[in-house]
Amino acid sequence: MIVKRTKRSIKKVIRSVQSLFNFYHFIFNDLKKIQEAEILFILPYFQTGGAERVHLNIVKSVKDKKLCILFTHNSATENFKKDFLQYAKIIEINEILTKKNNSINEFLKLRISKAINKSLSIKSIFASNTNFFYEILPQINQDIIKIDLVHAISNENKTIVEHYINSSDKINYRIVINKAAYNAISLNYSSYGVSKAAYKKLVIIENAIEIHENEKLEKRKDINIGFVGRWSKEKRPEIFLKIAKKIKKEEPSISFLMAGIGMKSNVTKMKKFDISFSGEITNDETLNSFYKSLTFLLITSYREGFPMVIIEAMAQGVIPISTNVGGISEHLTSFENGVLIDNSVNENEIVLQFVEVILKLIRNKEEMTRISINTFNYSKEHFNIKEFNKKYRAYLLDENNQ
Repeated sequence: MIVKRTKRSIKKVIRSVQSLFNFYHFIFNDLKKIQEAEILFILPYFQTGGAERVHLNIVKSVKDKKLCILFTHNSATENFKKDFLQYAKIIEINEILTKKNNSINEFLKLRISKAINKSLSIKSIFASNTNFFYEILPQINQDIIKIDLVHAISNENKTIVEHYINSSDKINYRIVINKAAYNAISLNYSSYGVSKAAYKKLVIIENAIEIHENEKLEKRKDINIGFVGRWSKEKRPEIFLKIAKKIKKEEPSISFLMAGIGMKSNVTKMKKFDISFSGEITNDETLNSFYKSLTFLLITSYREGFPMVIIEAMAQGVIPISTNVGGISEHLTSFENGVLIDNSVNENEIVLQFVEVILKLIRNKEEMTRISINTFNYSKEHFNIKEFNKKYRAYLLDENNQ
C-alpha cells in the first residue's frame, strides 16, 4: 500500500515538473514561432483521420510560406505529426492547457493573442474543429485575416454552434466543404438572426486529393468489402459487422476488411464475424494499395460531412455504398458512381438494404464493372487537388481582394 502511494506521488511530481517545463518552454521558445509565421493554423489533432488529411492538404497548399500550427488537443496517435512537421513549425499547447487551473489557460490565451498581434509577418489565421480559436478570436487584431473551416455541423453540440454564431461578425471567411454544410450554417444563421453580411462570408471549397493523371483502373480478382474510419458512435461500425454476417451466409467467399483508429479493442469482435483487421493505415502508398484491393467501400454513418475515404476509394475505382447523410448525395448517384442507402429507417432495415445492394451487384459483374469505371472517372473530374490548392491559397493569402 505504501509502495503504491509512493509511486503515485512520484508520478504526480514528475507530471508537475514536466508541465512546468512545457510552460516555460512555450513562453521562451514557442511564442517566437508564432510571431515569425506568415500563416498561423489552429487545429485540434495530428492523429489519423479524414479531417486531419484535409488539414494537412490545406497546409501543403501554402507550403512555400512560413507556417506555424497550434495543436490544441491530445492526439490518439502521432501518425500525421511528422507530415505536419515537414511543412510547418508546430506547438502542442495541449501539453500546457489544464482543466484544473483556469488562470493558466487564460494566461496562455492572453500571451498567444499578444504574440499574434505583435507579429509583423502574420497575414492570416486558419482554424477548424477547435474551441480555442473562438476563445481568442475577440482579442485578435482586425487587420489579420481570420478563416475557419466547417466540415459538418451538428446541432447536438450546442457549444460549437454558439461559437459559429458569436464569431460570424469577427471572421473574414467561413469555409464549408459542401452545399449541405452551407445550408446547415445558413439555417443556424437564420434561426439566430445573424446579419446578412455573415452569409456573404460563406465559401464552399470541396475536399480533394492528389490524383495521378496516368493512374489506371486495376481489375479485381476477388470481392473484398471494406470499412475505413474510426470505431465511433456516429460511424456505426456494428452495422458493418451485421452486413458481413448476412452476406457471408449467402456468399462465403467474400472477404470483409476494416481499417482505422479506435479499432484494436474490437478485434475480437471482428474475428467473431470473420472480418480481417488491417490496422491503422497512415502511409499513402499502403492506403492506396488497400483501396485497390477493395471492390466496395461501405459508409454506415448516421452523420457525415463528405468523408475523405469516399474520395480516396473512388480514385481507385472502389464503389462506395453509403447511407444518404450529409453532403454525400451531392456526388453519389445510385447505380451510376455508387449507391445511396436510405437512412430514415431503423438499423436492421439499413442492414437489409446494404445486403440487397451488395448481392445484386456481385451477381451482375457487368453492372459492377460499369459503376467501378464511373467512380474512377468521376474522381478524376471532380476531386483533383489543383483547384483545391488554388482556392485555399487565394483565401489564406487574401488574394481575392487584390
